[in-house]
Amino acid sequence: MVQSLSGGSDGAAYLPGSPERDELARRTIRVLQLGVIPGGLAMTASFAAATLLADQMTGSETKASLAAVCLSIGGTLAGIPLAALMARHGRRAGLAAGYSTGAIGGTLALLSAFTGRYSMLVAGMVLIGTGQAANLAARYAGADLATDENRARSISLVLWASTVGSVLGPTVALGLKSLFADTEGLSGFALPYAMTLGLFGLAAVNIWRRLRPDPLHVVAADAGSTSVKLPSLAEAGRILAHPVASIALIGMMLSQAVMIGVMTVSPIHMSQGGQNPLIIGVMLSLHIAGMFAFSPYVGWLVDRVGGQVIIVAGALVLTVGAALAANTDASHATGLLLGLFLIGIGWSCCVVSASALLTASFPLERRVSVQATADVLMTALGAAAGVSSGLAVEHRSYADLATWGAWVAVALGIAAVVMLVRNFRVTRRFTA
Repeated sequence: MVQSLSGGSDGAAYLPGSPERDELARRTIRVLQLGVIPGGLAMTASFAAATLLADQMTGSETKASLAAVCLSIGGTLAGIPLAALMARHGRRAGLAAGYSTGAIGGTLALLSAFTGRYSMLVAGMVLIGTGQAANLAARYAGADLATDENRARSISLVLWASTVGSVLGPTVALGLKSLFADTEGLSGFALPYAMTLGLFGLAAVNIWRRLRPDPLHVVAADAGSTSVKLPSLAEAGRILAHPVASIALIGMMLSQAVMIGVMTVSPIHMSQGGQNPLIIGVMLSLHIAGMFAFSPYVGWLVDRVGGQVIIVAGALVLTVGAALAANTDASHATGLLLGLFLIGIGWSCCVVSASALLTASFPLERRVSVQATADVLMTALGAAAGVSSGLAVEHRSYADLATWGAWVAVALGIAAVVMLVRNFRVTRRFTA
């Protein structure tokens, strides 16, 4: 189904290649960055607190990991509705709605810290996941006005801004918790969710007031049409049939599975090894720094050597990071800090590359639908990996879980190499 964007005339005065268009592209990225900074801080602060709060409430590793993974579940459930809203009304409406819903989730999680109700925490984390979906979708909004020469870098600049908030989130949340080590969840965990409520609200106001003109309206005006296909999971088959987009989707999904699977239970693993909550927060902050801080360099490399090559490199880094985590005892923080940091870098390589490849592989009218479908599948597999991680640690061990993650990364690397060679041969045949 094709839907007409409302407000499509926004882009009429911004012709491709004009100074006005270039300035608009730069300003759009700045506005998006000022949205993902508080959004990232809200998201990671709530994630870091969720595992330990739920563990304190229930005493179950499976339920604790499930509470944290509900963030990914919420992102999965919100992906298609947010994309449909963008298809109808543009990026501005979709992103603002996602952040606003995240603020509602922060309110519920805050109440759960006061009442001790696990179900309320789960519901709050699901809604906070909508804020995560908005943060992920923001990177595609950054690519709307990009050219073929700087598409990956534009995506990476939006992701990079997440570093500021995302890195601080776990350290601030768990650092505050460490100050209240002798108290129950009421005093120790309420503040991170109060922060979540306020910061998601700030992100929503920023996007709603400043993302004008809407970048999706501008590119629709370039194409002489305001018709955008509404998102549908049926797009998955079209993505997998595309020789380049298929490896992008596989790269996004498997890297997310490894990252979420290992990261979700690492705080519990370290806590059981006697690690201070502040050290656990530092571990999560380093992990998230790996995910976002180097993304501009990753984007620069993708624009120059190609996304498929960087997916292979990302799979290699993921393998090393997961293997290092698997072979580190819970009482020794150094190996876990480095392992989770490398997992973050590997994820960044795969996601920046895949996002650029997906955006370049389809025309405007299919772009929102394809992007949403890929993100839904990515977060869904990540959520499944997160839920499974708690069960794996309860019934096997953290070392086994991280080892399985390393093997998944190896499989991704092999698949990426095979597809890269296949696409190279096809391209060579047609250009010979």
